[in-house]
Amino acid sequence: MQPRHGRSPRGPTPVTAAEEIRHRAAETAASAETLEAIGVGAVAGAIARAAAALVDPESDIGSEARLLLVESTGLSREMVGWGLTTTCGDASADALEALAAAADLTGETSPSARSIPARARLAAVVLSGNVFTAPFRAIALPLLAGVPVIAKASSRDDIFPRVFRRALEAAAPDVAASYAVLTFEGGDTHLEDALFAQADVVAAYGSDTTLGHIRGRLPATTTFVPHGHGLGAIWIPDEADDEVVARVALDVAAYDQRGCLSPHSIWVGGDAGRGRGFAERLAGALEAIRDSLPRGRLPLDRGAQQLQWRGVAAARGDLFEGDGYAVSFEGDGPLRLSPGYRNVSVLSCASAEDLGRRLVPLGVHLKALGVAADTPARRALAAALPAPLAPRVSEVGSMQTPPLDSLADGHSPWLGLIRHTQID
Repeated sequence: MQPRHGRSPRGPTPVTAAEEIRHRAAETAASAETLEAIGVGAVAGAIARAAAALVDPESDIGSEARLLLVESTGLSREMVGWGLTTTCGDASADALEALAAAADLTGETSPSARSIPARARLAAVVLSGNVFTAPFRAIALPLLAGVPVIAKASSRDDIFPRVFRRALEAAAPDVAASYAVLTFEGGDTHLEDALFAQADVVAAYGSDTTLGHIRGRLPATTTFVPHGHGLGAIWIPDEADDEVVARVALDVAAYDQRGCLSPHSIWVGGDAGRGRGFAERLAGALEAIRDSLPRGRLPLDRGAQQLQWRGVAAARGDLFEGDGYAVSFEGDGPLRLSPGYRNVSVLSCASAEDLGRRLVPLGVHLKALGVAADTPARRALAAALPAPLAPRVSEVGSMQTPPLDSLADGHSPWLGLIRHTQID
C-alpha cells in the first residue's frame, strides 16, 4: 500500500546478472555450518546488539538510518523513530534466546526425544516496501533458527535491510556472513529464479498476483511461505473511554496506515449515536497525536484518492477531518476501504456475530483485528469468527506491534525453517 517514492537514497547499483545472484546465494548457504556452530545464544546476542544500535538515535548507524529512512519511506522522522523502537527495542538477547527455547531451536535433544530438528540450508526472502521494519522479523528469525538467509529487498526501498546488515556486521561479522541482501526490480523471472534455486524455503511478501507467479515457478521440494497484501479492522463492542480512543488513534496513525495490519474500518457496537460520537472523539485523538507522530508526505495519487474518499464520506454520512487525518461515520453502511494515510471509516454494528458476517468478504486478507476488550472476550470473538477469517486478534493500540514470534497469516513463524525428523 506504499506509493513509489523513487529509488532508495544512496542505494547500491541493482543486481543485473543471475550469475552474481547464484554466487551470493552459494556463498551465503556455505555459512550454514558456521552459523550452527556459533550457537543460538551468540546469534541472539548479535541480533540484539544490531537492533539496539538501530534503536539508538545517537549511534552512527541509528542516526544515519533515520536520515535515510525518512527520505526513502516518506514517513516523518518521529514515525521512523517509533517504528525502529517498537520493532527492535524489545529484541534483547534474553528475549531472543527465550523465543528460540520456546520454539525448540537450540538443537539440544535428550536420548529419549522423539524427534530431531532439521534446519533448512538456505532461506530466500522477497521483501516488500510498504512497512519499512517488516524485514527485521523476516531476517532475524531465520538467523535465530540457524538458517542462512538471502533477501531480495524492495526496489522501492531497500534501506532497512541494508542498514540492518551493516549493524549486524558491526556487532558480529561471523553472523552477518549468513545474511546477504540484494536489490533488483521485481518480476524479473530470470533473476528471481537464480535467487530461489538453492533455497529450501522461500518466503515472499507481495500482491496475490506476485505470489501466484512465484509459487508456480518453485519446485515441489521447496517450501513456499506466502505473505499477501492485507488490512486490519477494529471492533469496539461497548462505550469506549478516552484511553481506548487514544489507542485506536495510534493503530490508525502507525506507519501512516500503510501496512497490512493497519485498520481501515472501525465497527462500533450500539446505536448510531454511539458510533457517531466515537468517530468525532477519534478525530480529536488523531489531532492530538499529530505533534508526537506527524503524518509524512502525501503522494499525489493518494491525495486524489483521499479527496474522492472524503467526498463520498461527506455525502453518505458525517466527516470529521483535520490537517493530516479524516474520520467518517457512515451508519451501518457497507464496508468501504480507505486510501490509508490516516483516513478511516467508523461504522455501526449490531453484534459480534454481525461483525463476523461483515468481515467475511475480506477473507484471508484480514490480517489483524483490534478489539477493545479483555483477553477472554478477545478469545471468544476469535473463536466465533467464521471461516476463512484467521486474523491476529489483539488489544487495540498494539495492532502494529506484534510479537516477533507472532503467527504470520495464521502459520508458525518458523514454517519452512525447521522440520523435525521423528524417531519411533
